[in-house]
Amino acid sequence: MATQLKHPTTISATGNVTTTQTSIRTVVLTPAAAVATLVLRDGGSGGTVILNLQASANGDSVVCNFQDDDLPVPTVTSGVGLHATLGGAGAVADIYTK
Repeated sequence: MATQLKHPTTISATGNVTTTQTSIRTVVLTPAAAVATLVLRDGGSGGTVILNLQASANGDSVVCNFQDDDLPVPTVTSGVGLHATLGGAGAVADIYTK
């Protein structure tokens, strides 16, 4: 049975993605004219790093697909939720959760 995904949460600035427990299924980081970086943390801005991505300036999007790849699924277990630090002018990230 296929995993049902919520609509993505699209972020264009640093901040909380969710304040509840969740499992990350897919993350898409899209750069613009500058190098794009994304750090996801469990437990707010000072929490544990669970994912760190980088995409080249003017390059292709970086896709991290935990539902298809042979990767452990990052799970947000804290009551504080999932925090994203997004860097790079014009960068956007789409975060799909279960």
